[in-house]
Amino acid sequence: MRHRRPRILALLAAITAGSALALATTAGPADAAVAARAATVTTAGPALGFTRIGIGFGQTVAITNSGDGTHRLFTVDRVGRVLSWVPGTSRASLYLDLRSRVLSTGGEQGLLGLTFYWNFRAIPLVYVAYTAANGSLQVSRFRLPSYASASVNPATEEKVVNVPHPTFTNHNAGMLVFGRDNQLYVSTGDGGGAGDPFAQAQSLASLSGKVLRLDAAHYCAGHPYCVPSSNPFATTAGARGEIWHFGLRNPWRFSVDPVTGAMWIADVGQDAFEEVDTVGQTAGGRNFAWSCREGFATYNAARCSATATYTAPLLVVAHPDAEALIGGGVYRGPAFAGTLGPSYIFGDYVTSTVWTVAPGSSSAVVSGSINGVTSFGTDQAREVLATSLTGQIYKLTSG
Repeated sequence: MRHRRPRILALLAAITAGSALALATTAGPADAAVAARAATVTTAGPALGFTRIGIGFGQTVAITNSGDGTHRLFTVDRVGRVLSWVPGTSRASLYLDLRSRVLSTGGEQGLLGLTFYWNFRAIPLVYVAYTAANGSLQVSRFRLPSYASASVNPATEEKVVNVPHPTFTNHNAGMLVFGRDNQLYVSTGDGGGAGDPFAQAQSLASLSGKVLRLDAAHYCAGHPYCVPSSNPFATTAGARGEIWHFGLRNPWRFSVDPVTGAMWIADVGQDAFEEVDTVGQTAGGRNFAWSCREGFATYNAARCSATATYTAPLLVVAHPDAEALIGGGVYRGPAFAGTLGPSYIFGDYVTSTVWTVAPGSSSAVVSGSINGVTSFGTDQAREVLATSLTGQIYKLTSG
């Protein structure tokens, strides 16, 4: 099938969002019902205002905080740099330089993800995900002398897990998050190309097209991580025990609700639909159906199994209202708790639209826009930040 959607990180101008949003909001496998479930949403949601607070951060694809009381923010430049800064009080400085190790020639390749150990102040470990020279997704960690260190020594790299990606340059995913259970969650793409040509998302023998769950605090079998015994396939013959969820295409950005532990995944679609998935903290082993389905619709019937149990999306956004979904998070900050909390905020790289999903709802409403948004994050106060590929940093200042 023809691959119409522009690559998520291709260097192209963002398209201004339209006023209507096509949504499919109820679960079910039958294609005939997809159109009936679709609704055009024109009612505006809460008006979110984003103020630019920084420029000149390179090709910014992620932003986060270290949770250590220093109030520093850390931005990821796709070509291989991590920059640190305190808004309003300092200039950005180089925190980690991996440009000599990161392959960034493909539009979706590069330094892709960053997170800090859940107890970073006591155990100063930094985790990154990047495209290695051979095209694989490399998850590595670095050890610092102190949480307050001004920079990371690249020589301290310890390679945690590697996901082969030899054929195509797209669909690398690369999001890293420590959950409320203190486990490290990693998103991986299906291996690229169009339509999951190697059928990896449905294969439990492959780490591609998945969310992985790792115990990053221990060593097992010579690896700098262990497979938690509570992982759904930890003892399944022929399966990779690291797998937490599967059946994903390119879950570029996902998040974990810091209060409930629920996971929210934005999975970038193929030809027709983008989807948002959400499951509870302990609900491992979910199959989100790619490439049997795209959204609620059948994509490749030959990949479907009568014995499989599929988890339907919470909601689907139809093309062209979204074409490269950017997952955000559940708002838990104090500034707009009365109007936004705990709504889910997400956006789209191509259309620049930002949506909100009210608590308990399976519908999204248009709530704002950020030109070419590539990711969302939070500061230590849990206030929402966003990035663009043009090196601009935004903060939610009204909602």
